[in-house]
Amino acid sequence: MLEIVGYIDAGSGSYLLAAIASGAAGTWFFLRSKFADLRGRGSKNAEQTPDSTLSE
Repeated sequence: MLEIVGYIDAGSGSYLLAAIASGAAGTWFFLRSKFADLRGRGSKNAEQTPDSTLSE
């Protein structure tokens, strides 16, 4: 693999670093929200909008 990618300039390197960091952060928040759902502390148990404010 290193023979194929012999040189990464500053622009490409920062782009790759940003892509890896955003992927890691997205994965972390996804897993955190799924564990919160499993424990019953997710948004499904949040306070619902009262029926009087809904338009019919």
